Amino acid sequence: MKITIDKLDATHQVCQSTGKYKEKITDLELIKSLKLVAEKGLEFINRTAKNLSKESTDWTFVFRDHYESLRGLIEAYLLFSGIEADNHQCKNAYLCFKHPELELNWEFLETIRLKRNAINYRGHLLTYEDWKIFKINFELHIQALKKEIEKKLKQEKNVDITDIFGIVKGKIKETQREIKNEERRV
Repeated sequence: MKITIDKLDATHQVCQSTGKYKEKITDLELIKSLKLVAEKGLEFINRTAKNLSKESTDWTFVFRDHYESLRGLIEAYLLFSGIEADNHQCKNAYLCFKHPELELNWEFLETIRLKRNAINYRGHLLTYEDWKIFKINFELHIQALKKEIEKKLKQEKNVDITDIFGIVKGKIKETQREIKNEERRV
């Protein structure tokens, strides 16, 4: 299966110009939940993989469950930016384009997205040899995202209460201005 990877900047531009990125409220409980589900999924599939024969095509499901866990972590990380996207490609593009500091590999993310689509929509099966090609990159990307999510959650926990009051006070003033502007129009 020959895979063609679109350029990151072009993909990001298409996602942005076609409205694929959507604003979403940062929900810390959802972020924690997505992270937990990803971690539990990885624990389960890693336990299961220990008993798989290297001749089995069940490595397909090890791959797919790693993909789903990584996708869940990507979704969680994007919520810190108040962003969601209509599809996996745009989520990956936003993350790689807007957060180069994470050093995630666009080509890897696109390759596994396309491979997952081949599994889900064309019945493609993977061998142990196929899985070995992806394993280390899955581990690196998953660890990088888990670390950054944990760091951001810790920062959110340490937000000073005066910061919260400042935000609320600013929102109240903004709403008051909007009401005054609306009254002037009427």
